[in-house]
Amino acid sequence: MDETWPTARRRRMPSRPDVPIIVGGGILLAVVLMAVLAPLISPHDPLAQVLPDRLKPPAWLAGGSPNYLLGTDADGRDLLSQIIWGSRTSLEIGIFSVALGAAIGVSTGLLAGFRGGWADVIIGRLADIQQAIPFLVLALAVIAVVGSSILTLVLVLGAGSWLYYHRVVRGEVLAIRERPYIEAARAVGVGDWRILSRHILPNIAGSIVVIITLQIPQVILFTAGLTFLGLGVPPPTPEWGRLIFEGRDYLQSAWWLTLAPAAFLVLFVLGVNLLGDELRDRLDPVRRQRRR
Repeated sequence: MDETWPTARRRRMPSRPDVPIIVGGGILLAVVLMAVLAPLISPHDPLAQVLPDRLKPPAWLAGGSPNYLLGTDADGRDLLSQIIWGSRTSLEIGIFSVALGAAIGVSTGLLAGFRGGWADVIIGRLADIQQAIPFLVLALAVIAVVGSSILTLVLVLGAGSWLYYHRVVRGEVLAIRERPYIEAARAVGVGDWRILSRHILPNIAGSIVVIITLQIPQVILFTAGLTFLGLGVPPPTPEWGRLIFEGRDYLQSAWWLTLAPAAFLVLFVLGVNLLGDELRDRLDPVRRQRRR
C-alpha cells in the first residue's frame, strides 16, 4: 500500500501546461488584441504622410526618433502604425475566408459522407476538377478579371480551401455512420438532421478546429504572396504582405521596411502553427495515446 500510494498521487497531480499552448496561444491573443485595439494603440494615422520624416530608421538606431519606434517608409508613414492596422486586415481576410471554406467544406463533407450515392459522386467530381487546376493560377485569373479587393480575396480563398475540410469530414462521417449508436438512433426513429447535429458533428468537431487553426496562417501567407505580386490587397490599405512588397526596393538603405512586417508575419504564423499542432495532438486519440 505504501509503495503504490506515491505513484497514484503522482498520477492525480495536474500536469504542467504545455509550452506550445502557452506560446502559441499568447502570440495569437496578442495579435488579435492588436487588431481589435488598433484605433486605440496605434501611435499615428497609418496613412498620414510626413515627407520630411521619410525613411526614418527605428528609434534605437542612429538618426531614429522616439516618435517612430520602427521607423517610417518612403512616404513618411509610421511603420508601426501600418503594422498594427495591417494585422486587422490580415486577420479579417484569414478569419472570413477560413470561415467560408469551413462552411462549404463541412456541409459538402457531411452531405457526401452521410448520404453517399449521387451527392457523393457529384461533389467528388467537382472536387477533382478544382484539384486539377493549380489554386495559384485560379486565384490570379479570378483576381485579374474581377479586380483586387478584400471581398474578392475572401471569396477566392474561401472557395479554394473547402477541399481540405470536405475530405476530412467525409472520411470521418463514413466511419461514424456505421457505428452501433447511429444504427440505434435510426432504429428508434431519429431523423437524419438530428443524427447529424447531435451525434456526428460533435464527434468531428475536434478535427474541424484543428484544420481551422492550420488554415488561418496558410491563408494569410497566401494573401501576403498575392499582395507581393501586386494582386492582393489594393493600396493604400495596410496589410503585412503589402508592407513587405513596398519595402523590397529599399532592402539596402531601409531594411526595416521589409524586416519588421516580415517578423510580425513569421511570428504570427509560428504561434498559430504551434497552437494547431498541439490541438491536433490533444484531440487526436491516436496521437494522445502515443504521448502517454
